[in-house]
Amino acid sequence: MCSMASKHDYDFCVIGAGSAGFAGASIARSLGKSVVIAESTAPLAGLCILRGCMPSKTLLRSAEIAHLAAAASRFGIEAGTVRANVPAIVARKRRIIKEFADYRIEAIDNFPMLRGAVAFTGPQQLAVDGHEVRAKKYLIATGSEISVPKIPGLLDACYVTSDEVLELEALPPSVIVLGGGAVACELAQYLRRLGVEVTMLQRSHTLLSGEDPDVGRALASALTDEGMQIHTGTKILKVEKSGARKRVHFESTGVQMMVEADEIFVALGRKASVEGLRLDAAGIEYDAAGIHVDGHLRTTNPDVYAAGDVIKNSTQLVHVAVNEGQIAARNALSGAGLTIDYDLHGARAVFTDPQVAIAGLTERECKKRSLDYAMSMFPFDDLGKAIAIGATKGFIKVLAANDGTMLGVAIVGAEASDLIHECIALLYFKANVRDVMAMPHLHPTLAEILTYPAEDLCERLEHEEHALVTP
Repeated sequence: MCSMASKHDYDFCVIGAGSAGFAGASIARSLGKSVVIAESTAPLAGLCILRGCMPSKTLLRSAEIAHLAAAASRFGIEAGTVRANVPAIVARKRRIIKEFADYRIEAIDNFPMLRGAVAFTGPQQLAVDGHEVRAKKYLIATGSEISVPKIPGLLDACYVTSDEVLELEALPPSVIVLGGGAVACELAQYLRRLGVEVTMLQRSHTLLSGEDPDVGRALASALTDEGMQIHTGTKILKVEKSGARKRVHFESTGVQMMVEADEIFVALGRKASVEGLRLDAAGIEYDAAGIHVDGHLRTTNPDVYAAGDVIKNSTQLVHVAVNEGQIAARNALSGAGLTIDYDLHGARAVFTDPQVAIAGLTERECKKRSLDYAMSMFPFDDLGKAIAIGATKGFIKVLAANDGTMLGVAIVGAEASDLIHECIALLYFKANVRDVMAMPHLHPTLAEILTYPAEDLCERLEHEEHALVTP
């Protein structure tokens, strides 16, 4: 890490060394520009590596193995008593994450860096812990932080967030999860599979409320089968202590209810990290949803760009953040005028069991855009490979335009996060459902599930074409 004097001039200053910021800095250097990174004193490596994607997936794998071992007798295997050694699970996670973090930090350390409180002092200048930085262009990539809403009694009762859940070496006997998004669902299932009694309270009427309702309902059904209590369409009224335990009072379908547990896990989303940046001093507009940017990721200050979780209505997906950081840097430094196809790049997955993966448009988005579309679904419980391996929960849903061009795919099912990549490729090349039928798919595989809704849509298209033929 470089030791720096009190005043510096650079071509490009990146604020934040997470995934978006590191990607932007790397592109700037490849373009031959002088680059400096300004970062707080928080640990380096970014949310995904330290407290997000990677640690959660590491823990989920341990819980999955415990679940499979407990269910071994279904497959004719006598595995004996299954016991989760939670300290060992967390220790494994820490070892793996340290390796990822060390590798990223080594790469970050190749850049000049200033650490400390970061704040704009003007349209083209920045103060970092007493050091003045001037740059021709800036990239703000400060990410996001956990959002905890003001719920009466919550602060006094105390709670944990995903940050703490990832580090728990002694799990509470019971937990109330506030929230029903990806983080809530993944870590709720992790806790449940390691023996914790879990109750979920979701404000919206389905889990994963940003997706089509059938996706959330299918996931809720699977989680309920594992013993979770799930209440949707709720309004949290208050939280209170009850001796060593905690109570949450809520309203559901007009009825006031109460649940009690040993701990409360707050998983109600994240907010853009903009506090202390003094964006007003640089003429940068923002609100509670994040920094305002145009289609080229430029803020209201033409010399400042933003990428990742900090921008307004961010996808909060690391692969999108990386892409945004790269494109913002190219636009800022070479005037490339690049944009991002969020319909394509916004593909996403939730690593529950069954997994959830979405690519392209959803039914909700088609309706919002007034697009005509055809839809076909096929269940995993009618797929040979899924039946053979005992992974029958969920479905695949394919959306196509009237000419058969694929618009979107949703998968709730085994290995959905991997299966979706064929669909992403098809959407990238603007393929037709007829192309799916022309491609070979091995049997028996989970991947061949895509052929069933594609075949149905092809038959419907052919029928409609014949109907239009006049003698």
